[in-house]
Amino acid sequence: MSGSVCIVDDEPSILNTLSGIIEDEGYQVSLAKSGTEALKLIRSDQPDLVILDIWMPDLDGLETLRQAKQQFPNLLVIMMSGHGSVETAVKATKLGAYDYLEKPLDLEKVIILVRNAFNQRKLEEENLNLRVQVERHFEIIGNSLPMAQLRTLIAAAAPTHSRVLISGENGTGKELVARAIHAQSPRRNRPFIEVNCAAIPETLIETELFGHERGAFTGAISQKRGKFDLADGGTLFLDEIADMSLATQAKVLRVLQEQQFTRVGGAKVLQVNVRVIAASNKDLTQEIAKGTFREDLYYRLNVLP
Repeated sequence: MSGSVCIVDDEPSILNTLSGIIEDEGYQVSLAKSGTEALKLIRSDQPDLVILDIWMPDLDGLETLRQAKQQFPNLLVIMMSGHGSVETAVKATKLGAYDYLEKPLDLEKVIILVRNAFNQRKLEEENLNLRVQVERHFEIIGNSLPMAQLRTLIAAAAPTHSRVLISGENGTGKELVARAIHAQSPRRNRPFIEVNCAAIPETLIETELFGHERGAFTGAISQKRGKFDLADGGTLFLDEIADMSLATQAKVLRVLQEQQFTRVGGAKVLQVNVRVIAASNKDLTQEIAKGTFREDLYYRLNVLP
């Protein structure tokens, strides 16, 4: 094991007991007898995990937690108290505590909780590294004037929640633009869900977008969440939107207008908060003239062209 743990308690017996068992697990341990001392240690040593008592005479644990999380938002903190209550646990959780221990301490539970906290930190770091790799894979390169203008357009569109319509021939990087808009938007930490409308058969597009309930049709042996559902809070990228049938276009239009839908075979209305970015390699105004694309949907999607 590797990692550092700061234990904060005004009772020397608790400090001695916890430091002993946590050091035996291979972690580096620092000790603080008050909230004020703990904040100084957190600033100087920046431990990976803090085990923090709530009831202390100098600066109580909740206030120590609040100040520590203000300075180090990603700090893992386990609270402990001999006067536990649901209300106190809820307050600690709202302030960003990872978990809560009641005294007298179950030492085996302490070790399990410490291991779980470090495992979560490891997963978060791996997730961040994967995200960086993905962003690099989809990075837009080039320093020509058109590329500079494109970046300016992306930077202008990204901070808003408006829908975006990306036009361009095959291979010009429409998906890269969509991902760049999402990555620079307030939704960057929420899902980016892509749907290639040209690759999904007409008979499956509705269940792909909206999902279905168990038993909705032959073969529907379990409930399935649709892309709108999966993208809730994030961005839904509808690639090659012009290949969608008029019937499906009407259903997508309704979702854009109402921000709600029902799964195929279901009755429950699901509310969603989804930013839609659409793309097409066709001139949608020409498709409207041909009668193959809905004009009202076009204007809903073409907020930021």
